Amino acid sequence: MLESMTAYGTLDFELNNYKYTIEIRSVNHRFFEFKFRGPSYLYKFEPLIRDTIKSKLQRGSIECYVKSTKASAKAATNTEPEMDVDYALMGEYIKALNEAQKRFKIEGTLTINDIIRLPNLFAIKEPEVSDDVVEKELVSAAGKCAGVVSEMQKKEGEKLKSAMEQHLVQIEHNTKQIEGKTDEMFQNSLKKIKDRLKELLSESNIPMDRITAEAGLMAEKLDISEEVERLGSHFSQFRETLKNKNNEPVGKKLDFIVQEINREINTIASKAEDTNVVYTAVENKTLTEKIREQVQNVK
Repeated sequence: MLESMTAYGTLDFELNNYKYTIEIRSVNHRFFEFKFRGPSYLYKFEPLIRDTIKSKLQRGSIECYVKSTKASAKAATNTEPEMDVDYALMGEYIKALNEAQKRFKIEGTLTINDIIRLPNLFAIKEPEVSDDVVEKELVSAAGKCAGVVSEMQKKEGEKLKSAMEQHLVQIEHNTKQIEGKTDEMFQNSLKKIKDRLKELLSESNIPMDRITAEAGLMAEKLDISEEVERLGSHFSQFRETLKNKNNEPVGKKLDFIVQEINREINTIASKAEDTNVVYTAVENKTLTEKIREQVQNVK
């Protein structure tokens, strides 16, 4: 099954009269990138949360947010965080400042704005619960939330797969049209080159068989049959990789195949002298670019 890297999940749980909400957002990235945001007392568990989420999501830019609010009846109308105020320390600060003002004859009045700038007076009150309990519940919730994200990634992956298959079908159709003209284009190129060489060398003694041989070599450089054949092989590889029978990350492999498809299409466009073939090749380039953009979101 194909999986997208773009998804979102959220989960609520309660612990010791606190309500927690965990959110995980995932977008495309070449590797696994993790960012955590939450109350300061939860940062010690970040490595465990990271490992738990990585085991389920594997690749992408992952942002994990944890919010906590008091789950009591009072909190239903007031969700502001509770504060711890160190009044004893505040008293010592004020006492020391007043003493300094008298000793050094400093003018001015101490205000609340001065007090709130003093360090270590205010702190958000943390839930009174053991680290072991928090660790167990939080890591478990992170795993469940990552599972929600993973399911969404699978659904989005099926949509991506369907869209890429449609584009691939159109590219194959266009390529078959080009393939039907390869022999005709080769013969036309050969004739043009032979006629041009005959014109340029009409006054020389170079034998006609030599001219024909040189014209053949030049025409072969304009032949696109090998590129068309390689495209067929790339199409088969891409479609087989899309099936993802082993349920493993295939985004990087798909991206490589798309680059190879684009390379062959560019070569065809540069070699072809037939206007319709060039136009069809350009259309294939556009479709390939659409597939490439979609592949960037594949895990």
